[in-house]
Amino acid sequence: MTFFRFLLLAAALTLMTPFGARAQVSDVSQVISVEVMPGWRRTDGSHVAGLRIRLKPGWKTYWRTAGSAGISPQMDWRGSRNVRSVTPAWPTPTVFRQGNALSIGYDSDFVLPLVVQPGAGAADLRGRLDIGVCADICLPARVQVSAVLPPAGATDTAISAALSDRPRQVAARARCFLRPIDHGFAITGQIEVPAQGRNETVVFEMANPNVWVTDSAVTRRGGRIDATAQLLASGNRAFTVDRSRIRMTVIGSRGAVEVRGCTG
Repeated sequence: MTFFRFLLLAAALTLMTPFGARAQVSDVSQVISVEVMPGWRRTDGSHVAGLRIRLKPGWKTYWRTAGSAGISPQMDWRGSRNVRSVTPAWPTPTVFRQGNALSIGYDSDFVLPLVVQPGAGAADLRGRLDIGVCADICLPARVQVSAVLPPAGATDTAISAALSDRPRQVAARARCFLRPIDHGFAITGQIEVPAQGRNETVVFEMANPNVWVTDSAVTRRGGRIDATAQLLASGNRAFTVDRSRIRMTVIGSRGAVEVRGCTG
């Protein structure tokens, strides 16, 4: 394969299991692998590529917002050449409940589409992914990926299917109420969207990356779902909240919808 290569870097780790026993793990590549899918160039000049992520049975990794019991992924594409931006297009995840805590992610192989804005000609995609993988222990993994994205390429059905599997963006009436608390705000969102199945979860995402959001407490009232969470700033610094830039994702057993912005 000349179009892509990947490298998984992992140091020997000693971590606590939930039962207090210590476990030694030295090779994260035994539980996760990442392969670049070169994809195709769209007529508008953007390039659709993908990451094929394979997990050993019994292990999981995480969505862009991982929940209080997960490890949110970080991506750095600054080593790329002839690339203006890279935007991951996350497919709909699964919510895992661990007592009173949630984690949000994937427990089987999946494709993560990447929407790349390249310059003219081939693009040299180079990235670093810091991700977590968990079973009865959790491991941090650093993945280096690189690929030449040709200025053509054929549509990849696996990437297209993953793009179609994203939470649907809907124009829904949503109101957000804020109450000051120590080091931040309590937020209550009232979102008028149809039920997405059983065990619905609402994820609030802020435009400010330094604001941490707790898991939400959720109730369903007919065609409206109510969710309450806390917004806390790192370092206990003061911050403001722009309601128009809040992203709210409702995830249930039958799918997920995404709503951008809310009123007071």
